[in-house]
Amino acid sequence: MKNKLIPVLFFTIGWSFPTNEVGINLTSKPVFQLDYPFPTADKPQSKLWYSENCWWALLPRSTGPSLWQRTEEGWNEYPEVADKLKGISGRADVWAEEHQVTVVCVADSSLTVCRLMKNSGPMVKWESKVLAQLNPPTPSSIETATIAKDGKGNWWVAATTGLKVCAWFSEDGNNWEAPLVLGQGIDEDDICSVTTVKDGIGVIWSDQVRDALLMRKHKNGSPREVWEKEEIIDIGNNTADDHINTSLSPDQTLWIATKNSVDTPGKPQFVLRVRSANEKWTNKGYCALESRMNRPSRPIVIASEDNSTVLTGYGNNDRSVPYPYNATIVFSSIDLSFNVTDPQVVIFPDPELKSFVQNVTGPKFPFPVNGPWIVLASDSKGRVYEADLRDFSKIQNKKAND
Repeated sequence: MKNKLIPVLFFTIGWSFPTNEVGINLTSKPVFQLDYPFPTADKPQSKLWYSENCWWALLPRSTGPSLWQRTEEGWNEYPEVADKLKGISGRADVWAEEHQVTVVCVADSSLTVCRLMKNSGPMVKWESKVLAQLNPPTPSSIETATIAKDGKGNWWVAATTGLKVCAWFSEDGNNWEAPLVLGQGIDEDDICSVTTVKDGIGVIWSDQVRDALLMRKHKNGSPREVWEKEEIIDIGNNTADDHINTSLSPDQTLWIATKNSVDTPGKPQFVLRVRSANEKWTNKGYCALESRMNRPSRPIVIASEDNSTVLTGYGNNDRSVPYPYNATIVFSSIDLSFNVTDPQVVIFPDPELKSFVQNVTGPKFPFPVNGPWIVLASDSKGRVYEADLRDFSKIQNKKAND
């Protein structure tokens, strides 16, 4: 990383009319709505991507996945995707490329891999098709899944199921091998995430039985069944919980935002896990719990293409007031020692809507050098809110350089 202060965003949720330090009223209304509760949910999935100078999102309807584009006139849907994928679960993690998106969709006890392909004609349309269905080693439930493509062009899907950490492999996205078991004996509440790392891909998982956060790496070009030994990211002191989100910086630093199980007022509720390019781990707690009535949850982390910025966010609710509780989204910055400073409000739902907004989702890839930096969050009525983090990051960069 460059030797400078790294701006990092943290998202929280409160009923007042905040402004940021440049005087912008942050009270917000939804940018669109779906007939599905909390459509941006499903940790540790990513449902957003930036391509051809605009943002796209794949979010669930009651009938299946729906594709949205952010335009100057607002968010527009491509209904042909929902029509073609009707009946497939819309709870999806995306891997975006220039003209196509490969996704893994999560049903109760199976996974479906789909591909969306954008045409090059004068009228933008998307073709969609189902590539494969993936099943657990033995029949069992699946809470969530993620997808990644390694440096050799091979596809990987990871999920926990039947108290096991599983990874499915495909060379082309159409034909998939039986799942490999990378770890087992975990708690039924644990989850995992697959991510690109330097020279390969890694699967990170929580193990609340051992009270540990763990990772195994597969090197690019190795046989699919050959994985490096388990890396212990952290162990003990209630470090494990089933909240994981990852981002890889262009300089090959891996950032992981996680929640721990300390749940004690005055103690950090989250832990930032950082794996340097030379594969050294650093764990740094943040977001001290104010009281047992506060519930910060589901942190995410997002790097930037120029290695200057790392953003992380979460939802928080204050249960000392009646439902829908208090809601705010704030950001802050961290230095190279991962100390957090200067929180700032980013988004504030209109109180008249009584919108309990949670589940911030961001892109799997770093924020672009040019263009807005968009994240989405949603409520139980399917209303979707957005925040553009670019301007707030500029404020933090200015502070760092003053």
